[in-house]
Amino acid sequence: GEPYPCEGEAADVKTGLLADCGRTMPFVDRIVFTIEKEKIPAKTKFLQGYYDHPEVSRFDNFLDYDYDAKNSEAMARMLAERGIQLPKTLEISNWYLGFNWLDPVVGEGRTPEQKERNRKLRQALSIAIDWEEFVRVFESKAAGEPAMSAVPPGVFAFRPEAVNRTVYDIVDSRPQRKPIAAAKKLLAEAGYPDGRDAQTGQPLVLNYDYQRALTPELKAEVDWMVKQFARLGVQLELRATDYNRFQDKADKGSLQIFWWGWFADYPDAENFLFLLYGPNSQALTKGNGNNTANYRNPEFDRLFEEMRYLDDVPRKQQVVDRMVQILQDDAPWAFGYNPYAGSVHHAWLGNVKPSPLAQDRLLYY
Repeated sequence: GEPYPCEGEAADVKTGLLADCGRTMPFVDRIVFTIEKEKIPAKTKFLQGYYDHPEVSRFDNFLDYDYDAKNSEAMARMLAERGIQLPKTLEISNWYLGFNWLDPVVGEGRTPEQKERNRKLRQALSIAIDWEEFVRVFESKAAGEPAMSAVPPGVFAFRPEAVNRTVYDIVDSRPQRKPIAAAKKLLAEAGYPDGRDAQTGQPLVLNYDYQRALTPELKAEVDWMVKQFARLGVQLELRATDYNRFQDKADKGSLQIFWWGWFADYPDAENFLFLLYGPNSQALTKGNGNNTANYRNPEFDRLFEEMRYLDDVPRKQQVVDRMVQILQDDAPWAFGYNPYAGSVHHAWLGNVKPSPLAQDRLLYY
């Protein structure tokens, strides 16, 4: 009995997603689900038209079909001939590399001199990790767009023009990752020329915690990360564990560098910035907080306490802008990427729009 929406994004008009404005939903009388035990027959049956939609509850199916289309002219031609649609958006989520603020090497540091050295080390590593290459190399399961901050697209106060100037230069009006020479300069200023301690001559060895067992597929991603650090002469030691062990180490604050991510509970910048709010520290709250990096910055925390109660008004934009600047300078995360979400469906199925936070999608089909 609910009416179909009459408002949407600008692109929704062009794609006909608002043509049913005001009509009573639902439009489909009956939905039939079929459980397929194997990926290949499920995919084949969809391509042959037995299924209208391969899997309505997930959005990573899109990456599989999109990858096939980009890497096979025959598949791209088949999808086009059969009118198969591949709409995509960016998930309100992020994946990132975190630095533990409690760690003496990559964390906050105790003295003003050490704080500055550690900050330059984090900035150097953030430049060296080429996320543009990551989403290109692993596009069949990790496609997306490099993130500029902890605030993802799709929430109020996200600014596409808020380029992370710690990591990127602007070239021809577009962000371009700083050259590796800039990262090496920062590394030397941090006290580790060519990846060695300037005082002892010992190589800089950092520990990387990964929260899953290394299957051959995941090992390729981890090996890629090791190579990014090696570009600076920094050795990255892998500590792959199961999820429970990873969480136990996070609760105790014993991680140094770690891979982590977050999917929005609700579409608000607060739901991402709280991941870096000092009182939310996972170690200092004995596992009750979600600030796994244990990041603390007095100005950031003060602004967060103001921002969390603001409606979507200009003042909130101003506060978030400043918080983003602080994070870009402090670099408690190498911000990683915002993954794509997408849908795959035949042309005869209408009103399909990938929207990961919506759970009532069948109502609109």
